[in-house]
Amino acid sequence: MTSEIAQEPVHQENPSPGVTVLRLDRPQRRNALDTQTLELLGTGLAAAARREDAAVVITGGNDFFSSGGDVASMPGPDAGVLAPAARLTLIHDLVTSMVRADQVIIAAVERYALGAAWGIVLACDLVVAGEDAYFKAPFAARGLTADAGTAYHLPRRLGLQRAAAHLFLGEPLTAREARAAGLITETAAPGQATARAVELATTLAAGPTQSNAITKSLLAQDRADLAQFLANERTAMALAGHGPNAREGRDAFLERREPRFS
Repeated sequence: MTSEIAQEPVHQENPSPGVTVLRLDRPQRRNALDTQTLELLGTGLAAAARREDAAVVITGGNDFFSSGGDVASMPGPDAGVLAPAARLTLIHDLVTSMVRADQVIIAAVERYALGAAWGIVLACDLVVAGEDAYFKAPFAARGLTADAGTAYHLPRRLGLQRAAAHLFLGEPLTAREARAAGLITETAAPGQATARAVELATTLAAGPTQSNAITKSLLAQDRADLAQFLANERTAMALAGHGPNAREGRDAFLERREPRFS
């Protein structure tokens, strides 16, 4: 198994022919998604496409998937009108490439996928989650709008009312609930999600890869208007990234306290 240098926040591994594993490795930041992490995920997907791999597994390892966007490294409300949304372009490019890729993208989720990380999971073709995992969209608590396409996927998958509860109130969704709602493919014993996702990827690599790529393109028609939604999302993030709500949400997060919105 080959991997990138240890200092990098994403390791690219090839456990078998036709299979790529992209493993987040920022444990000190709970695999938070900063600029370098997003860029390396995009680079890994592009490399898998050049190799004409059958499947790509995105995992955070056996401890957790990701805590979402790295708030500490995000531009603040005073950084300019478009600055808060600048990193969103990387997330949008990643989500778009995942949906358009010929490769089947599989998420392996342990413990939690929060915020933008949940958006990345929602863009995957298959999802394996640990039985004790959960998903959460804590954007409102940060004084921000939903990003990474979460407000696109959740109403279409859960219905408007259930989606609103997650996006306005930050209610968590357990792996069991997510499977019942059709948001994930299957659950695995805690700590075994990545191993199971690699098994599925290996099965796909031994199957009709060209036919599967065509089938994926047909399934993607269900998200034909995703690009326009993401463009609107970027504008919304630029607006929400300014003003007292965003400032208080960021300060509360960095100070590890509950926000006090006025």
